[in-house]
Amino acid sequence: KAILSPMCAALGGIVGQEVLKACSGKFSPINGFFYLDADECLPEDLLPPEEVAPQNSRYDSQIACFGKTAQEKILGLNYFIIGAGAIGCEMLKNWAMMGVGCGPTGHIHVTDMDRIEKSNLSRQFLFRNTDINGFKSSVAGKAAQAMNPAMNVTTYQEKVAADTEHLFGDDFYDKLDGVCTALDNVEARLYVDRRCLFYHLPMLESGTLGTKGNTQVVVPHLTENYGATRDPPEKSIPVCTLKNFPNQIEHTLQWARDYFEGEFKQSAEEVNSYLGMSPEAYMESL
Repeated sequence: KAILSPMCAALGGIVGQEVLKACSGKFSPINGFFYLDADECLPEDLLPPEEVAPQNSRYDSQIACFGKTAQEKILGLNYFIIGAGAIGCEMLKNWAMMGVGCGPTGHIHVTDMDRIEKSNLSRQFLFRNTDINGFKSSVAGKAAQAMNPAMNVTTYQEKVAADTEHLFGDDFYDKLDGVCTALDNVEARLYVDRRCLFYHLPMLESGTLGTKGNTQVVVPHLTENYGATRDPPEKSIPVCTLKNFPNQIEHTLQWARDYFEGEFKQSAEEVNSYLGMSPEAYMESL
């Protein structure tokens, strides 16, 4: 028997979403039998007994499934994760549980320019009330190390763009085994994709928008790169961009609409709703 953190995370996310559906009544639940596997991750041939024997370590479940040699490679990985928001927190948690970058030669680099806001706490679970106004990358890195003190983490508060290539340049990328993007806009993803193509690095790409999500694994010389096909224009604006880095006229307009609605519409509707109902009916509506 083995307990694998990524599988627990996948199933936990699905179960959590089903609970939210039941509580809110807004979305349709999964109706029927649900099956999830990751057989493609398993070795093609049976491993010898000494390769899967327990090592009395926190990684014995992974050793039982993938072997001691594979676990040693995981411990020695050097990865760069760009973004420490909802996806970034989840990735760091999983990596800490798996042992990514936790060996003598392994290392994790995390960068994010954003600071933590109260609204982030509902979905970015590595943060607490005491972390508000702190940099996401620094706080997330410390939280991951609290889960696994062996994790080697370096944090940055820089964007990954042409004007930071003096920091994230040849010397930096040459030491990496791969890049993981946890970004909230297509333009930044395309830039990172070009860098990964140039340095022949695999890229783990993922994104969310409401209840929708996507993932793409880009392997050099094996799969198409992220920029090979273009996503349709974004219909909605990510909250992080709207609050921290509005860079288009549409962002300004949407920010003004959200502010007006919050100040003059939502509060007034709440008051009218409260005044027009009995206290019991009002509490029931909540």
